Amino acid sequence: MKDKILNWQWFRDFFNITIFKYFVTWFALVPIFAKLSEYLPKEIKIQLSQSDSYIVNLELPFKWEILWVSSLSFVIAYLLYLIFAPTFVKRYFSLKDYKEYEHSPRWIVWESQKLIKSKYVDIDKFVGRMAKKEYVKKANNIPEFNDKKVIVDNKQTYLMFKYKDEQYKFSMPILSDNQENQTLTEIAVREIFWEIFARFSASKFGVRFVIQSLLIISLITFAFPFIESIISGFQYLLK
Repeated sequence: MKDKILNWQWFRDFFNITIFKYFVTWFALVPIFAKLSEYLPKEIKIQLSQSDSYIVNLELPFKWEILWVSSLSFVIAYLLYLIFAPTFVKRYFSLKDYKEYEHSPRWIVWESQKLIKSKYVDIDKFVGRMAKKEYVKKANNIPEFNDKKVIVDNKQTYLMFKYKDEQYKFSMPILSDNQENQTLTEIAVREIFWEIFARFSASKFGVRFVIQSLLIISLITFAFPFIESIISGFQYLLK
């Protein structure tokens, strides 16, 4: 079931498509249009000559209520995205975007702290993969252990945290001979960025499920007036 629910980065890309944002405009304009249409005739007769006339039908080829429901579903889904989507995913579209902020290598430690503190991410997977890549190491011999705290010194920035009754430590940048190894640090930032991105993107399953359901409802209800408009257009051309 979880594998069939789209992740946050998909919703981010979808909601950034300009054409779909017209649903928000339609949602706002439809009630105004509906009120004005109450005072309009269903058709207007245009007299071309004494013997010829042309009738303009002012009725829509579809029910505007259906399209409004489609817009409503989209707007609710969009609001849920704005409220619940992880800031990390909304801010950084890719590693390239992250690098454009020109963060210090130490900044990835602060981003990791936000993830460790979150109740909605798969911490097991994050710690497991970080430990396997040896970016996170056990630190059970530290007497004054500050859980989920970041410590900054002149060489590195540390994140210490407890996981399954074990103490762990994550440090950046990577040091070699007590000096920053820029090559290994750059590789580490790249790897850790995508680990954080993946965990945040797969978080809050329940909200993602609701958003995807609303978008499906929006798509289905949009399809009905869209098909009716096409049929109406063909009928007019074939007259």
